[in-house]
Amino acid sequence: MVNAIPFHQLDKRATIFGPCLTGSPSPISVSLQPDPPVPGQDCLFTVTGTINSGINPGASMVVQAFDASGNQINQPIVIDICSAPGDSCPVTSFSLVQKIPIAAGLSGTYSIAVSIVDPSGTTLGCSMGTITG
Repeated sequence: MVNAIPFHQLDKRATIFGPCLTGSPSPISVSLQPDPPVPGQDCLFTVTGTINSGINPGASMVVQAFDASGNQINQPIVIDICSAPGDSCPVTSFSLVQKIPIAAGLSGTYSIAVSIVDPSGTTLGCSMGTITG
């Protein structure tokens, strides 16, 4: 018998984020720690990008989870970008690091969308990644 370790235990790939299905006026990058997120625990989101039209006071980062059918899971988490310590607006380039609680009930395959929206709700940038479980 060969020392056999199931392949899925070795195949811990990072979640790949790309433009949201609705598109993204400006590309944004998202990374997670831990990756994949652990239900019931906090996950550190690092979100970076450049919004040429600018990020002005009142802009928000919105984090949403969706099931495999595209239905929203739980309420979105909304964070005021310009009120974070050390951040000031207006800016064009940004780097946000934020702890986000991951719902304990998340399991199976789901997607996470991270959007940067202006005060009127217009999407300035959006990225989505799928977690398979």
